[in-house]
Amino acid sequence: MPHLIEIHNKYKDRVVLIGVHSKSGGDKMAAFVKENKIPYPVAHDAEGKTQKAFVADSFPDYFVIDKKGVLRVADLANSELDKAIEAMLKEEG
Repeated sequence: MPHLIEIHNKYKDRVVLIGVHSKSGGDKMAAFVKENKIPYPVAHDAEGKTQKAFVADSFPDYFVIDKKGVLRVADLANSELDKAIEAMLKEEG
């Protein structure tokens, strides 16, 4: 979580970070978000539709979507997220 908060703070003027919580444990999600002071929106994927649509097969899993709604990079590791965001922003100018 600290890395995602750092990414949010670094890019918040140019990138929207959204967390999507898996279908299990949704009842504890709000407390977790509050306790960890997560500054970006977190949604509960109660029916698993988002997980299925993006074929999210690991937790956490990261996807970069540009401002046109195009999926740019999928199934990223934590260490690759910064590079993917930087590359997208550089292309968009």
